[in-house]
Amino acid sequence: MAEFNSYLLGKARKSVGNITLCYTRGKNIAKAKVFSRKDNPTPEILAQRARMKALVQLSRQLLPVIRKGFAGIGKGSAANAFVKVNMSRISVDEANVATVDLDRLLCASGMLYPPKVEVTYSEENKMYSFMQEMQDEENGYAFSDDQVYAVLYESVLGRARLVTLRVRGENGNTSYALPEEWSHENVKLYCFATLKNGKSASDSWVMTL
Repeated sequence: MAEFNSYLLGKARKSVGNITLCYTRGKNIAKAKVFSRKDNPTPEILAQRARMKALVQLSRQLLPVIRKGFAGIGKGSAANAFVKVNMSRISVDEANVATVDLDRLLCASGMLYPPKVEVTYSEENKMYSFMQEMQDEENGYAFSDDQVYAVLYESVLGRARLVTLRVRGENGNTSYALPEEWSHENVKLYCFATLKNGKSASDSWVMTL
């Protein structure tokens, strides 16, 4: 930036090439235009970007799930809450390749107690069976009409299914077929509960066969 006096230009307000002229506080000012800005991020910034990119992509794959699992969390969207909670559950290698720890992933988060559900899988029928155990009410933390959900996530295809189970106060079994084109070996299973009105949830947990 430079000051100059010019009887020919007077109070200049125009651009010439990569120079912008303006008149302020009784002076003519010449400023160079900035066409680009070089970014030289640190390794920490690159790692954070890799984590963010991976979690944003995963949040899109799990969107119907996390809309229920993160209801009422924070002031932002459910997707933002999902990314924030799971940031510590993703690692980045020296090549800035991010890997999500699916065994620690939270696809729901909240103050409710997690439900009690066991799962088995029939290779012959390609069918999951979710056996649910009735839970007693705990004031503020568990209610008999809480809705329980299971989540199936095919980690290679990047697809998810939200399965509605029974309410917390019931015993019973719910069956669900392995979706077409899915591989059972790539499926991660999660479970969580929400209030009947859907305004709060429990933390999710990984179910093992």
